Amino acid sequence: MIVPGCAGPREAQTRAQAAVRQIKAFIKRPDTDCGCSSVVGEVLGSLTSDELGPVLRELFVASVRQRTKVLTLAELLNDLDQLSEASDRGEIDEAIMLFEDMADQAKLGAQFLRSLAQHSPNRRLQQAGDIDGKAHA
Repeated sequence: MIVPGCAGPREAQTRAQAAVRQIKAFIKRPDTDCGCSSVVGEVLGSLTSDELGPVLRELFVASVRQRTKVLTLAELLNDLDQLSEASDRGEIDEAIMLFEDMADQAKLGAQFLRSLAQHSPNRRLQQAGDIDGKAHA
């Protein structure tokens, strides 16, 4: 029988990975505008302190990935000023989709950070955003 809080390192890692999957699956659902923090709070509240650290780090890294996606989409919009009201409908539709996708990716990144901020102990993640020895810009 496994006693909560007495998990070995392998079990702690497995539980942390499962928690990250649950959180990401829930946050990525389109209908998560309501109740997201309570569901994420339940998942994070079920973890031991050994399991919580890696999950919070992964939420931070996931938000950094979302920023990269937003920047990539913004680069695709660099030629937007070359369009006009007389531009081809397909070009306008493409720009619309890029803006919508950028908004979706930014919202997802914000939700990852919101979950991190609401459930992180009152301490810095690590100096200068260095997570697990890897600097994230």
